[in-house]
Amino acid sequence: MMGRQPTYHGDPVTLDIRPLDPYRADQETLDGYHLMRAAAWAADFPEDPPMTREAAVGRLRTPPVHEGPGRTWTGHLGGRLAGSARVSLPEAPNEGIAWVEVHVHPELRRRGFGTELLRSVLPAVLESGRGTVFGLPMKPDAAAASWVAGLGFDVTHSTVMQLLRTTEVPARGWEVPVPDGYRLVQWTGPTPEELVESYALARRAVNDAPQGRTSYRAPRWTADQIRTEDREVAEAGIEPWVAVAVEEATGQVAGMHVVHHYQHRPAHAFVQDTAVLAAHRGRGLGRAVKAGLMRQLLARRPDLELVFTTTAATNTHMIDINHALGYRTARTMNWVEIPTARLVERLAQPLDERSS
Repeated sequence: MMGRQPTYHGDPVTLDIRPLDPYRADQETLDGYHLMRAAAWAADFPEDPPMTREAAVGRLRTPPVHEGPGRTWTGHLGGRLAGSARVSLPEAPNEGIAWVEVHVHPELRRRGFGTELLRSVLPAVLESGRGTVFGLPMKPDAAAASWVAGLGFDVTHSTVMQLLRTTEVPARGWEVPVPDGYRLVQWTGPTPEELVESYALARRAVNDAPQGRTSYRAPRWTADQIRTEDREVAEAGIEPWVAVAVEEATGQVAGMHVVHHYQHRPAHAFVQDTAVLAAHRGRGLGRAVKAGLMRQLLARRPDLELVFTTTAATNTHMIDINHALGYRTARTMNWVEIPTARLVERLAQPLDERSS
């Protein structure tokens, strides 16, 4: 494919791009990957804790299950690992999407390396037959924002990342009563079989949240899909924590909250889903399941420091609930996507590499 050749110190150079198997890579390669990712993380998210080696390598080996199977490549300049690219292929209902994640060391940006990495993984996207390419969500003013705009990516959704620092919330902050007519049920591990059907229905309510124009869709959960996710999460070594509000009169799940805990980030937890069925909204169930799960999680994981959650920027109701529980909004993130055919055309043309 055509396109401007990357440069270094004003001279044209070629990245040595290689596949990376995170289980077979030698320690020097993994160390180099960590140094690159940590530097990029510090530049892009200075408000977050530094990225440890354990977190960088662990994210390679244990990505979120919703991303689907993925492959990673690294780009080397001389003896230095300069950047990486990953292609992930989510499963139904997102079988038409390919996630492409590109990182470049901050000292090597604006030289065309990002575009070279993206160009090198495009054959894997084409091989997959996916018609839409998703980029890594980014801040509106991120270094990569003008780059992806120049490539033709569209912003189709905006979210806010909210952080909860557990030490800033007194224990009484989690003492939120469950509304009359409901009881709180919690578990970690497989979903209780007597709740799996109604739990799947409650998780479908996530689709009611604002989604902008994004092509990505949350699963239309079924009991079998819940069982499959339970198995995949266990096989990946991810620890799921779930709290649901069960309606006493029917024994059915009315609202739910799911958090994942990863071994490679022991002090952090990540909210996956929160939803309340339409017929049960307006009664405080969302706040009750969130608070109830935090009580259990902190009792079992007293070393937990941060909880991360992402909410649509227009979902002011959920944002306000999170604020009431002690979350603070850290940043806005834009989701970007482009039809694969259009990206092929853009990468075949000379590009302005200002931010890559």
